[in-house]
Amino acid sequence: MRSLSRVLSCCFASAAALFALAPVALADPPEWEVAKSCSGVYLTSDGSAEVESCIYLYEGALRSYGSLTSKTGSSPIPNCTMVVTIIDKDAYSSGLPDEVIGSSGSMPCFDGSYPSPPLTIDKSKVMAGHRYVSFAEVTKDGKGIIRMYSPELQP
Repeated sequence: MRSLSRVLSCCFASAAALFALAPVALADPPEWEVAKSCSGVYLTSDGSAEVESCIYLYEGALRSYGSLTSKTGSSPIPNCTMVVTIIDKDAYSSGLPDEVIGSSGSMPCFDGSYPSPPLTIDKSKVMAGHRYVSFAEVTKDGKGIIRMYSPELQP
């Protein structure tokens, strides 16, 4: 019986050592640490806000957001909306019917980055080799005051 317990303890110790040496799958970094491709911050044509547009890949999905900083002293800016849109610049050459692949819909012009969470295109719809850009478009009193494009992203 003693030899059996020695054999079993040896086997368990060997198995534990193998698990300790097994390669560990690396987790994706937290989203806030992922590199983003952003336009830089620009002033709207009427001077009421600064706007930026960003696009990036996270866990294979395409994500985008716009950032807005009010210069009027009020947030939200009255009669102001922002829309974030992602387009596939290679859509038509690939036979797709529309280059717009996602839109946030109209949102009030609050200080901050939105939509929150960012506009997301599922990884099953992201095509390798295609070029993607996003834009944040701000309108005030029914007139466009900026359309800020992100740099191009090619997964």
